[in-house]
Amino acid sequence: MVAAVAGLYGLVRGGSLEGLAATNFRFIWLLLAGFVVQVGFTVWNPGWLSETGELAVIIGSNALVALFLMVNLRLPGMLLAAIGLTLNVVVIGANGAMPVSLEAADVAGTDREISDFGIKHEPLDDNTVFPWIADVIPLPGLSTLISAGDIFLAAGVGWLIYRRTLEEPQAVSPEK
Repeated sequence: MVAAVAGLYGLVRGGSLEGLAATNFRFIWLLLAGFVVQVGFTVWNPGWLSETGELAVIIGSNALVALFLMVNLRLPGMLLAAIGLTLNVVVIGANGAMPVSLEAADVAGTDREISDFGIKHEPLDDNTVFPWIADVIPLPGLSTLISAGDIFLAAGVGWLIYRRTLEEPQAVSPEK
């Protein structure tokens, strides 16, 4: 949603999608691999995978995305996205899962069970470490919850898209 709004705003301000399309991401396979692993295990969620295994999948897939962000820090917004990812990994690592506020889920109007939030979520309780960076921000219009890390991630991606729509694509000369 943020990416679409950022792109539309860039277009309204006179930009084009050519600059975005010409963005030279380094090691994009890291990002794709991280997403494939995380989405794959969210959809599949095999019964034989232990809690430690689930945590390893989440941390490992996020590590791939973190490496992608680090090698692309020269691009606008990547530092913000890296901060967001770090916040999410910290709260997940400290708790063994992403804590989800049941009260915020009620405010958001979601009727999903905690297990429906993804591979590794747990209810936020008095034992939660760093509860302020967990999934505690309700989005009632979207019936979902987000974390502070999600906000930084979205802001970083949005900034990248906005800035790149305003930049002219660079002519690439053929290699000799």
